[in-house]
This record gives sequence, C-alpha cells and structure tokens, in this order.
Amino acid sequence: MYDQRILLVEDDPIMGESLLERLKLEHYPVEWVRDLDQARRALDGKLYPLVLSDICLPDGDGESLLAAMTQRYGGCCPPVVFMTGYGSVAQAVRLVRDGAWDYIQKPFDVDLLMQRIHEWLPFDDASSDAWFGVSPVSRALEQLIDRISTLDLPILIQGESGTGKEIVAQYIHTRICNGRAAKASPPFVAINCAAISEGLLESELFGHEPGAFTGACKRHVGVFEQANGGILFLDEIGDMPVNVQAKLLRVLQDGQIRRVGSEKTIQVAVRLICATHKPLDKLVESGKFRHDLFFRISGVPIHLPPLREREQDIAWLAQRHVDALNAKMGQSKRLDSQFIGWAKLQAWEGNVRELFATLDRAYHFSPDCWVRWERAGLPCSRGTPGQGLGANSDPEPLEQYLARIERDYLKQCVSQNSGQMMKTADRLGISRKTLWEKLKRYKIGSQDSGSFS
Repeated sequence: MYDQRILLVEDDPIMGESLLERLKLEHYPVEWVRDLDQARRALDGKLYPLVLSDICLPDGDGESLLAAMTQRYGGCCPPVVFMTGYGSVAQAVRLVRDGAWDYIQKPFDVDLLMQRIHEWLPFDDASSDAWFGVSPVSRALEQLIDRISTLDLPILIQGESGTGKEIVAQYIHTRICNGRAAKASPPFVAINCAAISEGLLESELFGHEPGAFTGACKRHVGVFEQANGGILFLDEIGDMPVNVQAKLLRVLQDGQIRRVGSEKTIQVAVRLICATHKPLDKLVESGKFRHDLFFRISGVPIHLPPLREREQDIAWLAQRHVDALNAKMGQSKRLDSQFIGWAKLQAWEGNVRELFATLDRAYHFSPDCWVRWERAGLPCSRGTPGQGLGANSDPEPLEQYLARIERDYLKQCVSQNSGQMMKTADRLGISRKTLWEKLKRYKIGSQDSGSFS
C-alpha cells in the first residue's frame, strides 16, 4: 500500500521530536519509528515516498535497514537517506554505493535538510486543487476562468501547440455544468478546422441536406446544431478559409444557420470558444483573417504561456501524468525526482503534449518501478555537454555517442573535484547514489581521477 508519509527512523527523542515538528511545519506528513524492528514492520506493509533514518539504531544499523528494504522491495526500494555522525561517513558512503539514495552528516542545518527534502520530494500535495498548474501564471489563469466561465462572451484562446487550449475549453464547460447541478449538462462539441478540407468545412459547421452536393446522400446535422444550448469549440480557427469566415461571422451576428442545400434558417444559441496557435493579429494584417471576425470572437482573449515559461508546473504535470498512467495500467510506478531536474532543462517545443509523450516512453520502458529520464529515449536537447555534431563526418550511433560524452564528462568532473563524491554530485545536480551508479556503469575507478571520498 502506497503511503504519502515520510518514514522517520530515529531513536534520539530530542532529534526525532525536532525533525517531526519541522517536517509537519513544512506540511510533510510523517510517521516516526524509533528502532529497526519498528521500521521493518512499517516497511513491510507500506510503500513510503522517502525513508529518513539514523544510521545507528538501538537494534541494528544502516546496513540492516537497507538489507531489509532490498529484500522487501528488490530494485524498487523507497528512497532512503541516512543521517550519520562524523565517525560513520565511510559507512554512509558504502550504503550509497549499495543503493541508499543519499546521506547527510550530523550536525546538519535543518533548513538545508528541508531544502534537500524538497528536492527529493518536489511534489506539493497542497496544490491538489489545481487543475491547470501550480505556477503563479497558471493559478492566475484558473482564477480568470472561474470569473469568465458564466459570462456570455466568446473566448479566444491563443498559445503554442500543446499548451492545453482544449483543456481550458473543457474546464469552462465543466464550470458551466457545475452551475447547473439540477439541470441536464449542456453539450460540448469540438472541431478542428485545420483537419477538415475547405470543401467539407462548411457542411461540418452548418450541416447539409440530401443532394446538396455529390455524395450528400442523407441529412447531416452540423456542429452548430449539435452544440445548441452549450459550447462549440473551434480549434485552429486561424486555418479557416476566408470564405467560411464570412459565413461564420454571419452566424455570430444573427444566431442563425442554414444547412447547405436548404433555404430554411435555424436559430441556435451557442457559446463559442475559439483557439489557435497562429497570431491572428498578424493574419489580419496580411489579409488572411477577417478583422471583423477577429473582434467578434475575441470577447475574452486568453494567452496560454508555453511550458518553458512556467517551469514550476513541470513537476506537478509530470506527477499527475504518472498517477494517471498508474491508474490506467494498474501499477504503482514512481517518478524519479531527477526526471524533474532534467525536464527543466529542456525546451519543450511541443509543450505539455511533448512532456506527456516523453513520460509515456519513460514509463513503459522502465524496467522497475522508477520513471527515469534515461528511459525517455531522447537525447538531452540542452544541458548535455558535448561537441557539435556537424564536424563528425562518420557519425556513431546516438546511444553510443551520448554514453561516451557522459562518461568523459563524469571523469572530468570527478577529477576537478579531487574525487570528492559529495561535491561532484552537488555540482552535477544529481544524488550520490546516481553518481555511484553512473561511475559503476562506465567503469570509472579511482585510478581515473584519484581516490574517491
């Protein structure tokens, strides 16, 4: 059973009480046990997001605890961080080599420990009420949506592809439905104007009668009629042909449609939400979009910022997507916190859609319970040192190239830091456990960079 609490293993009552109170103040739920036996029993039935343990316990030590966790969970051990005194540093280093996440040396600055815990557990449960993101710009957007959802004004959503324009439209629909709890939910109909040929778009919007054109064998009800009384979402309206724009403008002016091949007008009441990744003002200047239609549909203009401009949302979005994958697949995989550090270095030109696609790959290619960026199958677009590819006349396989670059960089960093693992890991922004794993994978020994410490 997955437990949201941090497991604190500490026999010193003063230290344990102090950490317990501080973690609670930081809004981290905590379970405190005082010896190895209690820790074993707790770990036997629950999967904790983090175990924070003293290395010396009344009935055992760090090795015993790590062995019990490895026996219980195999390669899917919860992250364990040991607290150690000066005389036990060598033991702590061995534990990190054997699979512990990290260690901190006593006496330590509690503020610094809280900062490290936030890095290890970057996901804020207090933000569970958010639906678009936890960054200030996302929370401001949520407040704006709450205010405008009940207003009878057309909405124009602009932003790069993959920023969540349809998610916003669906949320507005949800807000309207919530305001009509005692009534039937109004319809929500979405159509992508760029995915329909110019010859068929008018028919899809307004419908047609039998025999209206070649192939029109029976009556077709258009999306305006389907959405009558609810919301019509016109995605990629910037790709709508100019001749169809004129007909759309007429409908918005008088609220009447006419099916293709019919002389009869039909009154409709539709809340229109349009979206596009193209700059409509530029299209107006170039004559590709009608300026009168632009003003008509932009009653409330909303701009969705790209993911690279709301970095604080990445961890929240990633965790939510992994949770959704777990629910779909019936698994309990966990997101490696280092995935977030890597993700914040990426450009994400495809925005949230690209982030989710990357997570999908990392999730399904993960051999254990951890979703790691190394399993995403993509090279680092930024943040990976290396030489330009243009000078390489005989390119080697991509995986081999990346491994060689990473190995050389690790050797260089370890050497520059005189073999100090803690200092090197901090400079690289990774845990000592990950550093040890990489050094082991690339067979980098002390002979390459002096002695390790």
